[in-house]
Amino acid sequence: MENEHKNSQNPNNENWLDDILGAAKPVQEIGPDEQAVSSAGLTHPDDLELDRIMKEVLQSSNIEQTPESEEFAEPDAPTQQFTPPQEEAPAVPEPTPTPPAEEQPAAATPVRKGRPAPKKGYGLLGIPHILSTVIWLLIILAVGVSLGRMLWVCCADVMAFDKESREVIITITENDNIDTVSDKLGKAGLVRYPGLFKLFAQITGKDDNISTGTFTLNAHLDYNAMINSMGSHSTSREEVDIMFPEGYNCAQIFRLLETKGVCSVADLEAYAANGELDDYWFLEGVQRGDKYCLEGYLFPDTYTFYTNDDPERVLEKFLDNFGNRFTDVMKAKLEPLNKQLASVLASRGYGKDYIEAHKITIREIVIIASMIEKETSGDDESYTISSVIYNRLTNPGNYPHLNIDATLIYALDGNIDPETGKTKPLTQKDLEMDHPYNTYVQTGLIPGPISNPGRNSLDAALDPSDTGYYFYVFNPKAGEHLFAKNKYDHDKNVNYVESLG
Repeated sequence: MENEHKNSQNPNNENWLDDILGAAKPVQEIGPDEQAVSSAGLTHPDDLELDRIMKEVLQSSNIEQTPESEEFAEPDAPTQQFTPPQEEAPAVPEPTPTPPAEEQPAAATPVRKGRPAPKKGYGLLGIPHILSTVIWLLIILAVGVSLGRMLWVCCADVMAFDKESREVIITITENDNIDTVSDKLGKAGLVRYPGLFKLFAQITGKDDNISTGTFTLNAHLDYNAMINSMGSHSTSREEVDIMFPEGYNCAQIFRLLETKGVCSVADLEAYAANGELDDYWFLEGVQRGDKYCLEGYLFPDTYTFYTNDDPERVLEKFLDNFGNRFTDVMKAKLEPLNKQLASVLASRGYGKDYIEAHKITIREIVIIASMIEKETSGDDESYTISSVIYNRLTNPGNYPHLNIDATLIYALDGNIDPETGKTKPLTQKDLEMDHPYNTYVQTGLIPGPISNPGRNSLDAALDPSDTGYYFYVFNPKAGEHLFAKNKYDHDKNVNYVESLG
């Protein structure tokens, strides 16, 4: 024992630790429990296969390998296995020599998916920053030049820069709107861009200033001047002068206006019947709704109209003139006239109620003047014709009918012969026709005027001559009427006229 103890204390003895702990005995390596693996339904891959599977899992999940997972990324690295020590004494493993640096295997590069990190100095699509800046500057420059050129072209059209002087006639009708007007100007070459003209007119609010009519426009006008030139008071608007003879009725006036290109007959008739007119004092008692309801008030004169004019403006021009021509002096004659008529009726036994009911109004003055206008052959006769009408009106017991041919001809719409174009003679059948305007059948005054009388006829209606005539007949040889105070003298005059052939 002593020798053994000495040997154990001897540091030169290399096996002194083994002598104390006892020599390590080889043991079986610990491995997976085959029975457990089999019962769980797992496979038992070897180490190389396990490493391969782990690589595929890491790559498919795009997980970057870290140094901690290098053992999975190095299939060739030696795998250290743990050997459990003997119960008597655990074995101390010998240190593994470290291989030289150059012989050490390189660490596996982590697998990364997705867009690679951009290099310094490069931008979108790998284009260098300087080049991309130049490209953007070129794009901006091109866009700016294009926009500038477009702006200049538009401004040149709006402001009429470098446009030739060329006159074009444009007609704007009631059916036109800003779209059709712009198209007409474009087709005529007055504007290059109809859409731009429409936009300008709407933005400036001047699209409502464009009026109907025929206008002479020049291509060198800018947009603003062109719109002003199509206004209702434009000097570029085409005008026409028309003379309307005294005694023309509404139908004749409307046809003449249409012939001269001022307004259509249909538009004039529709507006005369139902259009909104100014409040004229002399239209009191006029029943609107009929196309000829303004008969008698379209004062005959020479007028200047715009072509393709508005019917309201055309009709009101006639009515304004009537209001100006029917002066306050003429109005003042109405009261003395009624006093004179009342005196005559009273002398013939008519009472106040009858006299009051048959007082002459302004409208009745116009009706009488319209008959005078159609019956007279000259201004000198107007006052005598007027006296015949009033003599019969104030003696209804003996002369209930006015017997004026012109009213019946009006009822027959002129009684025109289609072959000759002239007025046909009245027949006995015509004289017996039941019609409000047939003064051979109806008593008293007719419902409305039969023509548009002139100033002389209106004066004659307000101031008739003082005569005893109740009859007259036209003498074509002399161009004047023959008047008579009774039926006997009248028949003699008629026979004389008929003898002239």
